[in-house]
Amino acid sequence: MADVRDFPPQQDYSFKMQMGVKGEIQIKAGIYKGHYLSRVEDIKGDVVGFAHPLISGALLPVYRELDFDFIMEDGSALYLFPMAVKRVEMQAGVPIMWADIVNYPKRIQRRQFLRVSCLWNMLIFHIEYELREPMSGKWLPAKAIDVSLGGYRFKISKEDAGGLAFEKDDRMLLYYTLGDVQMMLAGKVSRVEREGGFWIVGVGFDFLPAKIERKLFEFIRQQEILWRDE
Repeated sequence: MADVRDFPPQQDYSFKMQMGVKGEIQIKAGIYKGHYLSRVEDIKGDVVGFAHPLISGALLPVYRELDFDFIMEDGSALYLFPMAVKRVEMQAGVPIMWADIVNYPKRIQRRQFLRVSCLWNMLIFHIEYELREPMSGKWLPAKAIDVSLGGYRFKISKEDAGGLAFEKDDRMLLYYTLGDVQMMLAGKVSRVEREGGFWIVGVGFDFLPAKIERKLFEFIRQQEILWRDE
């Protein structure tokens, strides 16, 4: 293990890092802050080779000593490995991102809701704007980019949003059809980001009717199984 900074814990989970393990690379700062799927492709001593993460179909730009966390699942638990990029190289034509483990891994609390990627065309309605400007609000086209039983994130171009701005705690309505179920759900904005010419907005559901919850659960479970089988 390279450059361990903390005192050894009572239980060391380093053995959880094995070839073939899938997980999520989490970059917490910088222009490429975000979550990216990856897999452990190789291990050489204390250095781990990851499938190079992608962004918009291209290799994610990384630099030496970039700090990130690798979060993996084993059974009913999640484990976090603090990492730092060492180098990038091609291995049998496949780009590999090599990284050092810079601290002892930790067992972390599982997310309350599993989140899966999606590309849903949907409509959103900005309730706060309607309250400020009565009779001026309208349904706007947006695209959901991930969803859980707790909420969703959507992406909307600034052009489609017009002069609307999104702020934390704003009230939103979502309209979408999933299979034979029409969704009209209210929620509160929990996170707002700007990415180029787009707003990226996270919304937590106020309440899920039983029928919609079942349909969403079926979709999320199906996506989880597909990802695990890849």
